[in-house]
Amino acid sequence: MKRKFLNALILCLLVSLKCMAVAEGVTIRNYVYTEKDGQKLTLDVYNDPSNHTFEKKPVFIFSFGGGWEGGHRQAGHALLTDFAEEGYIAIGIDYRLHIRNLKDSGVKLDKSNFCEAYATAIQMGIEDLFDATAFVIDNAEKWGADTSIVVLCGCSAGAINSATAEYLICNDHPLATSRLPKGFNYRAIIPCAGGIWVTDCTQLTWKRRPCAYIVFHGTSDEMVPYDFDTVADGKFSTFGPARYIPQLEEMQVPFMFHTYVGDTHGVAMFYDKRWVRQEMKNALGRIIWWNENIKLKINDARYDRPHKERHLKESIDRLTATE
Repeated sequence: MKRKFLNALILCLLVSLKCMAVAEGVTIRNYVYTEKDGQKLTLDVYNDPSNHTFEKKPVFIFSFGGGWEGGHRQAGHALLTDFAEEGYIAIGIDYRLHIRNLKDSGVKLDKSNFCEAYATAIQMGIEDLFDATAFVIDNAEKWGADTSIVVLCGCSAGAINSATAEYLICNDHPLATSRLPKGFNYRAIIPCAGGIWVTDCTQLTWKRRPCAYIVFHGTSDEMVPYDFDTVADGKFSTFGPARYIPQLEEMQVPFMFHTYVGDTHGVAMFYDKRWVRQEMKNALGRIIWWNENIKLKINDARYDRPHKERHLKESIDRLTATE
């Protein structure tokens, strides 16, 4: 028994030392990038000064999930550490959580105010994302960052913010033009269980060709529809990857689309899986540095899960459910 205990202790120590060694060169610095509604919004900058893979380092920005009422930027710690070790300036951001603030103020969310509440939450999240991006651009020289290569990644609500942000940029939305330098665009968007959620729109139209998308989504997602859905006579619409990826293909935009047959919203957490992070890095390498116009559709069926059709009504029921 004593020997087993000692062996277990040695194993734990070795694992701890390995974890320390993996992140040994990575530094984390926190900055306030803006202040709104009496709240200081901050971002964490992960960097490995010893990594000289790039003369100027590409930028990787992560937005956490949580339905605009929960979550925190530290949720991306392992992901951001991984990308910092790869040679990126990796950044985890705060953004305002409008749904949490509404609930804290006593507002009860139901079908009558769903559209307005969540549209506002998305708008605020994207506004903060653009402001965080502008802050990175302003500090790029000091950090040694390459602002021509800025990648957005997000899960769930953060993925919706990221995917929708690119759509607004491509259509010269004032939210983007008022905050980002003229001509700026991201190089890739990586949504984990996220879609393009917009108001008064039943068909996506792109004024300009978007950047690359690297997508992970389950076909039976009960929170973020895999395909298109709309409510209130088109007042609020959700475009999942099954709807916008064919548009990217038609526009000759590079993409990698992982479909998880029968999987639900748990795919949002796939960013925390080491093999998924490797998939992200491989796709970014092919798209950005090898300049490949890849169009990969990958259907993954895990555990023989059957596909179940999901609709926005189910999402609304879940998001507005009373505790």
